[in-house]
Amino acid sequence: MQTFQCTCKNRPVLFFENTVCIACGRLTGYSEKLHAVVAFTPCDQTDFFLCDADPDTRYKKCANFHQHSVCNGMLSEAELENNPQELCYYCHFNHAIPDLSISENIALWRKLETAKRRTLYTLQGLSLPIPDRVEDPANGLMFKFLADKSSEDHFREPLENQSTVYTGHNAGEITINLSEADDVARHRTRVSMNERYRTLLGHFRHEIGHFYWDQLVAEHPDALALFRSTFGDEQLDYQQALKTHYEKGEQKDWSQQFISAYASSHPWEDWAETWAHYLHMVDTLETAQHYGVRLDAAEVNHHQIDSANTDIHQTIEVWTTFTVMFNSLNRSMGLQDAYPFIISDAVSEKLNTVHRIIRNATLKAQ
Repeated sequence: MQTFQCTCKNRPVLFFENTVCIACGRLTGYSEKLHAVVAFTPCDQTDFFLCDADPDTRYKKCANFHQHSVCNGMLSEAELENNPQELCYYCHFNHAIPDLSISENIALWRKLETAKRRTLYTLQGLSLPIPDRVEDPANGLMFKFLADKSSEDHFREPLENQSTVYTGHNAGEITINLSEADDVARHRTRVSMNERYRTLLGHFRHEIGHFYWDQLVAEHPDALALFRSTFGDEQLDYQQALKTHYEKGEQKDWSQQFISAYASSHPWEDWAETWAHYLHMVDTLETAQHYGVRLDAAEVNHHQIDSANTDIHQTIEVWTTFTVMFNSLNRSMGLQDAYPFIISDAVSEKLNTVHRIIRNATLKAQ
């Protein structure tokens, strides 16, 4: 994820989520039209704003920005046409949000929006199609952020007359349990499930992997054949596979073939876990490159994944070396490893398959 700069004389760094410039105090927000976070100045006596980067266009806050401060989307007048809800590009994918009568839910929703927007931004950078329910009524992307527990007690007690919410994907619909935005609840779940890593961003990247299996693999014979040759036969009974995984525990020596123990449960989960790690790699290496991090001169060209490349094994080698440094920095601060995973040869080949399927899909779309 790159950073941006304000146009004021101090030109401080603006991050993707910033809503104000700490130097000049102006409103800042993300413009889908400009693909950047920029500073805005209010128009007199109106709800509109102007920006130096696009002085002839008036902008307005996304309704979720204006009413709840859960995003920082800014819409141009053209983007406001045929948009009665006045939602920015990222927010328009929402089909259900938490109960806002519970005040604690707003802060948790804000965390969900941050992770969702970062995920979608990375997908845009990869030039992947992101069909919504208008473009694809049956399988277009939509999000539901729901709670089955009370945020007031860290999600320990279920709400009355409300069924359990399961984080997952079904035919383009991604549901995220609001409890995943609660740090205490999420940590408790990670420990109870003996997981090395559990983050909101990781959830979004994993579930969007299921979405893209439907979009890029399921109905595409060449991609499906490549998938099966790498990940296995997805026709294996999915529910039984998950039942076996949870009842019998992780496979012995799973780390030789899979990026995580959960990935060993079924080819679909192996794909989604590998897809998530591909996005981890893309975003983190882009960030490192943006800040000028260099491992050595020979590896500079591999810091950012290029969709035109047919093979990314060299990039994976750079990623492996980089994460050793990344983890060492965390240990110097007394923190857990940022990337507590091992990329075996088998996992490297799976990452390469994800890359090839993405590359082939984007080339066909050009």
